[in-house]
Amino acid sequence: MSMRSKWAALPGLLTIAATAALLSAYSGASSPQGRAPEQPIAFPHPLHAAGAMNMNCVYCHYTADKSFTAGLPATSTCMGCHLMVAGDRPEVQKLQTFAREQTPIPWVRVHNLPDYVQFPHMRHVNAGVTCQACHGPVQEMLRVYQAESLNMGWCVDCHIQNRVAYDCAICHY
Repeated sequence: MSMRSKWAALPGLLTIAATAALLSAYSGASSPQGRAPEQPIAFPHPLHAAGAMNMNCVYCHYTADKSFTAGLPATSTCMGCHLMVAGDRPEVQKLQTFAREQTPIPWVRVHNLPDYVQFPHMRHVNAGVTCQACHGPVQEMLRVYQAESLNMGWCVDCHIQNRVAYDCAICHY
């Protein structure tokens, strides 16, 4: 193959690479939008995170403002209130069983990102981004579901709209 024909192949290779990058950026590399796995305890977000209790997300997801992960509630976090409150309800009885057996609640993660993506919750929370911006109206969800696609294009669009850096090294390192 001559040098000229090698250079002639370059536009085709660049087109393939660009197409692959776009497809991965706007495809479902994360868990699928609408995903709503069944949880070991049917936690009523509308009861806890809205209405009279109006609990802040960070009360249960206690590492969201300090860590890359928001953290899933520990049994002891729930039992802090449920030693005294609503002990006769079936879901609270399930909680009490986990506490009595000293086992963590096996929560099923709803929002999953690929391993090659880093999402620092603390940077977003501490910058004033609400949980609902990415997770949707969780305080209204009877069963938590993935409200947004969480694919790269969706994240980049948010960064552009909010005039925040969006170069590759922000999330891929």
